[in-house]
Amino acid sequence: MAKRFKLKDEVILLFLVLPGLIGLMVFYVVPFIISFYYALLDNSVSRNFVGLRNFTELLSNGAFLLALKNTAIFMAICVPLNIVFPLSMALLLNRTKKLKNIFCLIILLPLVIPTGSTVHFWRSIFGLNGIINGMFFRDAPVNWLDTEITRTFILLIFIWKNAGYNMVLFLAGLKFIPYEYYEYASVEGAGTLRKFFSITLVYLTPTVFLVFIMSIINSFKSFREIYLLSGAYPHQSIYTLQHYMNNQFSSLNYQKLTSAAYVLSIFIIALVFAMYYLQNKRARDL
Repeated sequence: MAKRFKLKDEVILLFLVLPGLIGLMVFYVVPFIISFYYALLDNSVSRNFVGLRNFTELLSNGAFLLALKNTAIFMAICVPLNIVFPLSMALLLNRTKKLKNIFCLIILLPLVIPTGSTVHFWRSIFGLNGIINGMFFRDAPVNWLDTEITRTFILLIFIWKNAGYNMVLFLAGLKFIPYEYYEYASVEGAGTLRKFFSITLVYLTPTVFLVFIMSIINSFKSFREIYLLSGAYPHQSIYTLQHYMNNQFSSLNYQKLTSAAYVLSIFIIALVFAMYYLQNKRARDL
């Protein structure tokens, strides 16, 4: 009888996730697999088979290498910051009893602010006709959004929009750590840093892994802000892989687009599996 009910529950769960699974297969997985066909052709008109030539040419393409380098730099900066900063806020709020909910609400507000409004705010300050030029560089205005400082703006926007959500995840993870562990550590003479590295960080490993994956995913979503701030051909310091693939799509160069998409996917999958392996290894050691 118990097995029958368990099987029934599994069928119900499968039925509930089936629409989403079908949508994922039809609109993401199947097109991604089919697109590999275009990566093996010289172009989408003559469709001559060239094997892996598009991949080898891609690795010597200056625009692609620049986009790959900028994307790697952006992720190397924003992902750690998007873990450390929200974790620090969560640790502070976890000790706070008064006005805790209000602080959480304020920090979560950027999630509901439209991207267009955020971009308009930065343009009104650092654009060619923005406040900074109007106050200090009226005679020789500078287009700050076309300089290397734009990377800093994008990083600030990214942290501002994503830190609140990650902070909530860390707050949830902190609630599952028994307070008795800290009391026992205090009796044994452990200091604040020892408690953090030996208790807090150890038991937050699954949460850190989740935030890491979410930060990688959200880092690619920052293309919206970059595109709205600087257009399809921004300053070379913020020219990312999304720009490269978007420009290839606009020029109907599907073979370069698909080959770049597969190289990017392989890189992300390898990174995620490496983190997944480290997280499982850490969990087995607990």
